Amino acid sequence: RRAAAVERRIAAMVRASALVLVLATGLLCAGSLLPLVAAQDNATAAGDEIPSSAPKNFENLSEAQTALREKLLTNYDRGAQPPYVPPEDEDGENATEAASEPTLVEVGINFHRVLDVDVVRSEINLLVWMRFIWTDERLAWNPDDYNGLDKMWFWVEDGAGLSETSEIWTPDLELWNMKESIKKSFSNSFASVSSDGRVFWSRPGHLNPVCKFRGLSDFPFDKLSCVVEIGSWSYSGKYLRLKPFEYAGNDGFSIGGSETSGEAFTEFKLDNVTAELVIYPPYPADPLADWPVLLYTISFERSWQPYIRGYLVSQMIFNVIGFACFWLPVQSGERLALAITAMLSAVAADLVVVSKLPSAAELTWMQKFSLMSQVFAAYCVLEGVVISYFYFQTASDLVPAYLRLIFSGVRRRHPSGSRARKRKDKTGSGVNLAASTDTEASFGSGVSELEDSANSSDNHFRAPSLRPRDADDFQHRRQIKNNAYWKRWATTIDDISRVVIPTSYVVIVAIFLAQVA
Repeated sequence: RRAAAVERRIAAMVRASALVLVLATGLLCAGSLLPLVAAQDNATAAGDEIPSSAPKNFENLSEAQTALREKLLTNYDRGAQPPYVPPEDEDGENATEAASEPTLVEVGINFHRVLDVDVVRSEINLLVWMRFIWTDERLAWNPDDYNGLDKMWFWVEDGAGLSETSEIWTPDLELWNMKESIKKSFSNSFASVSSDGRVFWSRPGHLNPVCKFRGLSDFPFDKLSCVVEIGSWSYSGKYLRLKPFEYAGNDGFSIGGSETSGEAFTEFKLDNVTAELVIYPPYPADPLADWPVLLYTISFERSWQPYIRGYLVSQMIFNVIGFACFWLPVQSGERLALAITAMLSAVAADLVVVSKLPSAAELTWMQKFSLMSQVFAAYCVLEGVVISYFYFQTASDLVPAYLRLIFSGVRRRHPSGSRARKRKDKTGSGVNLAASTDTEASFGSGVSELEDSANSSDNHFRAPSLRPRDADDFQHRRQIKNNAYWKRWATTIDDISRVVIPTSYVVIVAIFLAQVA
């Protein structure tokens, strides 16, 4: 019993000692916390923010990126638009009265170079860098919590956030007048996200619109312009708004910026770009939904020098060669051959130019010039034919032989013809058929020639001017006299053509060049 009593006394003493120790420890801890509580009260009174937990330190940047990516993409819905963040007022606070405003997307295009301008198909191919900028508050974070990491990159594939491997939401901006969708003609790339949630998505690729060209009427001295239309295909103005991205003093665009940009030894060069925000009215089915689009007016300057060297000068040379026919003698068979060759050369040159233009009702400057050139070339050929006809003409007039035969047949059936035959039978004279021309003057004096040549030819009804013969193969003096008369006409036409045609050509060419000077 004594031993049990001693044990109970010892246990009581131990419990009492432990209690005293606990109380002493509590008093010490309370005394050490008093300065911290006082500092906290002072900080609260000053309005400073007290962190709920100390920032976690990562061993390297890769661990910080992994942790941040996991945090941002957890429960992130790529199909939902970013939440609206109202702009700050003058006091630095965000307004809260409008919590459902559309997402604002800034659009910028850097024009790298012109690859192709096809006026026949009304298409262009441009190498550009497409840039979209918007704010997604779901992707914002505090850089101090992640070793100062202030930028992240998220993958976007097939130009859409809902692609299988895409990680964030992207606006569905599309080329409205497209030949090829920008989702296919632009490469896949990462979207850069800042710590405040601002997303910058830039991609290189080809811009392939179908154009309604303006300025083609002055070809080849034209400055073509094409309007490119970019806007959202699914989201109306109630959900998405557009704004030109301001860069280097330009709204919505920039030109060049690298050593490989620009053109050299090409037909077309980029001349000017303008961007304009246009809002189309709502459809009747949704009267509150307008459709904002950005219109880029792109101007191109054509290199006209090759057309001057290769086509315009050639046309003029061919016309001058055609005019040289006016100085060649008619007896020379090369006169018509040269005129025809010059005309065919002008037509061939025109066909090459036409292949570079669309088959349209409108006429360009070059087509008008080619048409004028062909008219002059055709005149040279026709003038040579007329001169040759007059030069070898021996008839007293230009009535064709077949008309003479027709008129002669009509005369034989006319009563006056019967009376003439009766008088001829009564006289019984052996007057040859040429004497009847005195009563047939109204049908042309060439009938006498036709009858005079009846005995010297096996074909009475062929006019002397149409018989195959040499230049000076005349049957009698009347033909020589008639031929001299028609040669004077041929010489007069040649003399007039030598002066009037080249002078007219020079004046018309000067008028054409003045239009594009």
